[in-house]
Amino acid sequence: MIGSLVHLCAAAFLFVASHLVLAAPKLRQPVAGAIGEWGFKGAYSLVSVALFAWMIMAYRAAPEVELFEPGTAMRHASLTLMMIAAFLVIGGYTTPNPGIMGMEAVGLRAGPRGVLKITRHPVMWGVALWGVSHLLGTGDAGAMVFFGALTVLALAGAWHIDAKRRASHGEAWKAFEAETSFWPLGAILAGRTKIERGETKWWQTLLAVLAYVGMLWAHAEMGLDVFPPGFF
Repeated sequence: MIGSLVHLCAAAFLFVASHLVLAAPKLRQPVAGAIGEWGFKGAYSLVSVALFAWMIMAYRAAPEVELFEPGTAMRHASLTLMMIAAFLVIGGYTTPNPGIMGMEAVGLRAGPRGVLKITRHPVMWGVALWGVSHLLGTGDAGAMVFFGALTVLALAGAWHIDAKRRASHGEAWKAFEAETSFWPLGAILAGRTKIERGETKWWQTLLAVLAYVGMLWAHAEMGLDVFPPGFF
């Protein structure tokens, strides 16, 4: 089984399922009550890191099974999504974001601004788009499982954050939801908000570009060609 797609599928399934199961209130509340909130977070983190490490090892050991050859359009789409993903993740972590653990109070006080007006879950959507980018640009069965699992988990995690914050922050979170959207650009297209000039800082954009260039450099160092044919 080791070194097979079945092994990778098992690792990916347990990685995603563990997050969904451990985050469920029916399990989380009694366990956290028994070992304490920080004890639960510590155990949760250890399980997550262990299963993610297993999934990475399973992915690296999986055989190469080509499902399709990414065409020029798919490679361009992959590169574009990687840039958007970098911008969302950088912006999500450098803007007061109530969706991030520890930033709930300051993020709600600050209200939605910048990248949070694009989606109230910029980091999760950044990870999801990064996963989709690799699905488009790879065409390998193992990549479909590995990056597909990360994409599913990111979007499920965003949905869970909404439910959790709604329960813990009540009307404050509902007011935040009213000005934002789960889906990217949803609130802007619906006319519930608009991005004002200066809300997105120049240095956030610069960091996103540097992160993007860094990802391209890392792929080149690993011998992975991510560019369309004839790009250079």
